Amino acid sequence: MARSITGGRWFGVLVSGALLALAGAAPASAQDATQTNTDADTSALQFQGVITPEAQAVLDRMQASFKTMKRFQLSADITRDEVLAFGYKLQNNESAKMWVDAPTHLRLEVNGDIKHRIYVYDGSQLTIVAPDANAYAVTPAPGTLGELVSKLLDAGVEMPLIDMLYQGNAGDLTDDVRVGLVVGDSEVDGVATDHLAFRQPNVDWQLWVEKGKQALPRKLLITTRYAVGDPQYQAILHWDLTSPIDAKSFTFAPPSGATKIPFATNMFARGGDK
Repeated sequence: MARSITGGRWFGVLVSGALLALAGAAPASAQDATQTNTDADTSALQFQGVITPEAQAVLDRMQASFKTMKRFQLSADITRDEVLAFGYKLQNNESAKMWVDAPTHLRLEVNGDIKHRIYVYDGSQLTIVAPDANAYAVTPAPGTLGELVSKLLDAGVEMPLIDMLYQGNAGDLTDDVRVGLVVGDSEVDGVATDHLAFRQPNVDWQLWVEKGKQALPRKLLITTRYAVGDPQYQAILHWDLTSPIDAKSFTFAPPSGATKIPFATNMFARGGDK
């Protein structure tokens, strides 16, 4: 079943009229130099279900890069909009760091204005920790990281960056995309990238993918359409593919006085169990 990207997940956007507006605001010299390509690319916006070959090629390179990565660290600087009564909009800051040793180990730490959480997966169980409340919950989990992430997404669990794992390996990122194209070249933290834009039924999303063989996503932006204020989610991504990871990162020892609480739902039920 296709999953639409949501504000709490890993991509974001601007296509269609907004993309045309950006093109119109470009310097005349840039417009002249790229007019032919722009006309060809934006013509795709007239048809639903169109992803240009150039955009698909970038996504294919990104997926190929993901498939070669078994152990890595990923950190993200995240901002997310919170829409209050009467359309007032606040921007909340958040940082996330993920350690992965596929296919059976994951640690994710999230610290921000809204919440502080730690997630630890050791191949047999998932632990979620709320350090501010000195509380944690443990549940049996599937035997691989891919199964774990798929179950979490199906259950609607918001866990920053988990779509990065699922979409990157499953390759179904574009299942519900109506339009997708390459906007042009850009830089993120000094890294040369391809800037892509996509539209899904309720969200627009933009993605910046590193050029070259190591095609890693460097930035993402999600705009939730039809919601008051068009709230956005943005993440700047920093990758480390070489530093060693301490095996202790994937174990959890409850701190003194910590309270163990039950999981609210049995999202990993097997067979006919509910």
